[in-house]
Amino acid sequence: MWTTFGAAWLVALGGFLLLWLVSLVRRDASVVDFWWGPGFAAIALTAWWQAGLPTEPQALLLLGLIVAWALRLGLQLGARRLREGEEDPRYAEIRDAWKPGFWWKSLFVVFLLQAVLQGLVSVGPVMAMLSASGPVGPLGLIGGLIAIAGIVLQTVADTQLDRFRRDTPSGGLLTTGIRAVVRFPSYLGEIIVWSGISLVALEAGIAWALLSAALVFVLLTRVSGIPVIEERMLRTRPSYAAYRDRVPAILPRKRSIGLLFQGRA
Repeated sequence: MWTTFGAAWLVALGGFLLLWLVSLVRRDASVVDFWWGPGFAAIALTAWWQAGLPTEPQALLLLGLIVAWALRLGLQLGARRLREGEEDPRYAEIRDAWKPGFWWKSLFVVFLLQAVLQGLVSVGPVMAMLSASGPVGPLGLIGGLIAIAGIVLQTVADTQLDRFRRDTPSGGLLTTGIRAVVRFPSYLGEIIVWSGISLVALEAGIAWALLSAALVFVLLTRVSGIPVIEERMLRTRPSYAAYRDRVPAILPRKRSIGLLFQGRA
């Protein structure tokens, strides 16, 4: 199974290497976002194909959840990158921090790093997909429903953000909708998705797949997600500090959830 996963990961790695070449032509390292989601689908589908297209319910559930999450994210981020047409500010700041020679340094600090993280996050669920041999039980059903809820949350949150960016091209701070309840609903959805997938993988017999959800949580809340965005928002949005003090990052308050369902958030 490890050989199968390794071969599948090489397919995803090839996608990152190709996009690195594209980034050199466009001078836009944020094209890496095109492959962050779809790369997971490439790993899962390649491993599934190499394993002989297993049809065990647990395997199909894991495959379906990973592919659904990956393609949704890829389409949403890809459309956003094409619409905005310039390098994402996060990557522009990385470019400035790693000058001179960012053209070759970006291969390691952006593209290969994400390839490694993609492998680490996906390895547990994909190995569970390859070893799955039974029907979907209660834990798998719960995990599947949790993952679907996370995908829905991400879809709504990203759609609200894209609509806001189209209506406010000069910038601004979105504080309505789901972001009246939590500051980073897309990240919350990501954590929920991988928590659900990890539960399905646990039922399939790979207990250490829970590390996938733990890694996603750490990356988004402690490393490259919230800390990076918060630092930039505090510099560029004068009203962000008050918003941060008023609204929690990813764990909504009970009263805020009630207001959201009443349409008052």
